[in-house]
Amino acid sequence: MKNAFFLLLASLLFYTCTSPISPPPPNLIPEKKMTGILFDLHVAEARIERMGIMLDTAAIYYKQLQSRILKKHGVNEKQFYRSYDYYLHNVSELDKIYEKVIDSLTVQEVEFDKRQDTLRKAQDTLRVSK
Repeated sequence: MKNAFFLLLASLLFYTCTSPISPPPPNLIPEKKMTGILFDLHVAEARIERMGIMLDTAAIYYKQLQSRILKKHGVNEKQFYRSYDYYLHNVSELDKIYEKVIDSLTVQEVEFDKRQDTLRKAQDTLRVSK
């Protein structure tokens, strides 16, 4: 997951480096909110990827999750895509957002690993006590 995520980020940064700076659209999603949305979208994408389902089914499921995530954040699809396009063309702002997204994903991964270790230790303790 990490490799695909960083490959996506690198390609986005390459694309934005060659694009002119564009003015912000009306109703631009602020950086903090965009960070939360992108974090949730990447987590959803990772969950779908782990399911191992067919690509077309995964795309349908992702679209449903994306709609729920945007609704959760009080954003419509048009506003999200306009804002995302703006950030794609303004690399310094996109870079700030993805630094925060990556930090949040890293924290979540560390917490997940800790929970997994705790669960494994508990299972090992149960096996030994039987």
